[in-house]
Formats: sequence, structure tokens, C-alpha cells
Amino acid sequence: MATMKRSQWQEDGNIHLIDVEPAPLPEGWARLAVRACGICGSDLHRLKGHAFGPPVIQRTTPGHELVGNVIAGSGSLPDVIYAVEPRIACGTCEFCLEGRKTLCRAGRLVGTAVLEGGLAEFIDVPEKQLYPMDASLSDLEGSLAEPFSICVRALNMADLRRDTHVLVLGAGSLGLITGLLARDTAERVAVSVRYPHQADAAKALGLETVAEADVATFAKDFDADVVIETVGGTANTMEQAVVAARPGGRIVVLGLFSHQPPLDVGMLVRKELEIRGSAFQGMSDHGSEFRAATQLLPRYRTELKTLQTHQYPLSDIAGAFACAVSKDAHAIKVTVLPG
Repeated sequence: MATMKRSQWQEDGNIHLIDVEPAPLPEGWARLAVRACGICGSDLHRLKGHAFGPPVIQRTTPGHELVGNVIAGSGSLPDVIYAVEPRIACGTCEFCLEGRKTLCRAGRLVGTAVLEGGLAEFIDVPEKQLYPMDASLSDLEGSLAEPFSICVRALNMADLRRDTHVLVLGAGSLGLITGLLARDTAERVAVSVRYPHQADAAKALGLETVAEADVATFAKDFDADVVIETVGGTANTMEQAVVAARPGGRIVVLGLFSHQPPLDVGMLVRKELEIRGSAFQGMSDHGSEFRAATQLLPRYRTELKTLQTHQYPLSDIAGAFACAVSKDAHAIKVTVLPG
């Protein structure tokens, strides 16, 4: 196979394209031509040095929100577009055998120092990580399968009911997807917003909005049974969550924090709140949460364009990241396409 183009973090903290020779394909793995790959908030945290140690993991390729078509593998896979479940568990440890693969200590993630990611022309992944996408979905739409699966897990952990009031902290892509999915189960869903374009997107998805600075006042009447934190980074949203949750309520944390966030432990105790962390995608009582996400996507096709605000060719990977971190671009989800 000829050389391929792959994005790579550089020593100067920027990202560039390089040409590489593809490695031999391991048994049981497939090589995909990447059709679309989203830039995740965790990629931006790495870029800005907010989490995961150094600002970036040098000489690695990011990207774990991807779809592609198989160009090499066992030969038994149908010729369709596949979404890639990026967290690869060992399958043999106690947690995996219990169906709790998110806790697998040997788990690996596509797009880190362990495995090259999807911001490239091609990617190699185990065939067991591939999920066929509904033919009605475009490549762009299909690339939301992974963030949808993250939100599916968070809502499974939140244990929503028809009379539940849900407050989502943060209106980035994960916050808006969480609100969108919760909207169809819970009685009332509100999302905290920082910028006007986030408020516009939330309203387009049929969600109540509250300004970030007004969460505490809003929460007094909202009476949130569940608060879902999606911001992380350097935000004070854990403090907000404890204030906003009703007594006996639940807090589910999706955000990745770069520091120890402030937390009123006294209020946490007095309210008898439950805090749960939610990592990756795993298994529910109904099976794979990643598979559930791929099956949910067609239901929300008309609303996905509200989330996917910007697209860039792989040839302008630096521009894609610049857009994703810019406050002036009003980006929610930036997606990289071939070209």
C-alpha cells in the first residue's frame, strides 16, 4: 500500500500532516478508509494542556469519533460504512467478564499514545470494534455515533424516569446530545449555556436554557432530580452541581477535569447526594451502548445539523483545530472529512 497522510502532534504543540507507511495489518483487524472524524473536547483539553499530563502526546495521531469503509481485513465484512467503538477492552479480566468493560484496567483508546487515531486517511482497528451504520445516514452524521454513545451511558447511569427533571451543565456537543436524548424520556430538561450560539442550538433542540451565571437561582424552582456535568477542564461545575441538585438527587459526571474542582462536601452530605462518574461506553441491561447509539442516530437525523457546525478537509487539520478552540467561530462540533 502507498504512503498515507496522518495528522500528528508535534513538539511545538501544533498538529501537522505527515506521510507514513502503513504497518502490516494484524490478524482480526480491519483497515478503514476514514470518511469522517469529529474533534472531541478531550482532544482540545490535550491541545491546551488542561488534562492528561503534557499539553499533547507528541508524535501520535488523535481522533476517536470516526466512521469509515473497510479496505482490508478478513474479507467477511459487508461493504458498508462502519462506526468505530474506540475503547478496546481486554475481554478476559474480571470486569470484562462481568460486563463492566469500562473498568478494564488493560483498556486501550484509539487516538492516544497506544493506538493511532482517525484524523488520518486510514486507520487500523480490531474488527470486533466495528458497527455498521444505517444506510440513511451520511458519513458526517454517522461520525456522531461515538459522542452519542458517551451520552447514552451517562443517561443509563442517571436512571431517568418520566417524571425526572434533568439539568445538564454545559452546552458543548456532549451537553447538547445529553439534553437531546434526555428530552424524550424526562419530564423536563434544561441546559446551562455560556454563549448565545449555544443557547440558540439548545432551543433548536427543544431544550430549556439557563445562563451559566444563573444556575443557582434557576435551580431553586427547577428542582433537579439529576444533574449531568459535561464541561470539566477548569470549570467550577461540580460546585454548581451540588447546589443545583435537589436533596436525594443524583449527579453524573462526564467532564474531564484538569484540577481538583471546588466541591461543598458539607452540602453534599446534608443533601445525601449520589455522585457517579461516567467513562467511555459500555454495556447496559439491553446490551452494547455503542450499538444503541448507532441505532438511535437515524431518529435524530433532522437535528444533527444543529450540532455539526463546521467541517474541514484533512488537508487543513490545523485550521480544524483552530476553529474548534476559537471562541469567535461559534463551533459546537468540528468534523474532519477526506480531502
